Amino acid sequence: MASREDLYLILQVGRTASVGEIKRAFRKLARRYHPDINPGDRDAEERFKRITEAYDILSDPLKREFYDVNGFYTDGVLDQHGTGSNWGFRFQGFDFSRSQDGEFREIFENIFARQNLRNPERGQDLEYPISISFDESICGVRTSVSVTRMHRCAACDGTGRAPGSRETACPPCGGSGKTTRVKGHLQFAVTCGDCGGSGRVVTSCPSCRGEGRASGIERLDVEVPAGATTGTRIRIPAMGDAGRLGGAPGDLDVVVSVGPHAFFERKGDNIHCTIPLTVTEAALGTKIEVPTIDGSTMVRIPPGTQSGQTLRIRGKGAPSLLSPGVRGDQYVEVKLVVPRVADERSKEILRELARLNPKNPRSHLW
Repeated sequence: MASREDLYLILQVGRTASVGEIKRAFRKLARRYHPDINPGDRDAEERFKRITEAYDILSDPLKREFYDVNGFYTDGVLDQHGTGSNWGFRFQGFDFSRSQDGEFREIFENIFARQNLRNPERGQDLEYPISISFDESICGVRTSVSVTRMHRCAACDGTGRAPGSRETACPPCGGSGKTTRVKGHLQFAVTCGDCGGSGRVVTSCPSCRGEGRASGIERLDVEVPAGATTGTRIRIPAMGDAGRLGGAPGDLDVVVSVGPHAFFERKGDNIHCTIPLTVTEAALGTKIEVPTIDGSTMVRIPPGTQSGQTLRIRGKGAPSLLSPGVRGDQYVEVKLVVPRVADERSKEILRELARLNPKNPRSHLW
């Protein structure tokens, strides 16, 4: 991988993230930036490529270990340095095959565990679901949400240090950031676990326990645009979790869910509905009043209209999120309602109608 951009920042995870956390972060970002979701967006395509490359390295224990030690990874580099964890080292006369679950594995894991506990980390992105009515989705709505998020610690201003404290040399490593481990005839310099390799320690802020952030509930105003549908995401920058130790905050995605309507059904930017007609209205033609999202409008029913036939009312659909100022159409499906005839006079009229119109509508079936 040629790019030196931090792979952990690309996947928006901490350096101590587990394989499961890395996998979940990759799936979330891949769904957001996949080329099929963002057709023609070259920035999203490039972002998706970097996300995939980062996941390929960080999801593989050996590749990730090499990257953590050297700060880069290039395809084929493991073949040059060997497939074990001892990058650039050769130990002859020692049998490591028996140490897979033993002390040598622990030693080599500690050699390359580079966890600088004082490095700022970007906060996690958050999602917050909201439900709105069908009418609110058409007109747009301003609403308030209460989000539980990590915010910058007020006591230490996000530094994680106790107010008034100063950095001092780490006692276990004497400020070098390394301590010595001895195993048999081997001596190893390993990253100091107390200072994470920085060589310096500070007194942690008692309010946030050294995190530089604390959990709290925040009230936010959200503007849902007209034309929003179920699945619409409204991004609020920098309102996700605050970063650790003063790192950049994540973003907040408000995910919209739209409730159903008793009469209208939305399909894309178009709105569909069903209108009942009498037999005489359909046969002779008429004008009827049809509800729309803007109020009622008159629609002409052509003579001979059949049950299931669809009529279009242009420009009476939902506002388009992709094309501001553009609206879809409304489609009205006609459903004939056959009357229950009880009196003899009506029956005689219908018999006369049948004699005058003898065509069999089923004749084409055989």
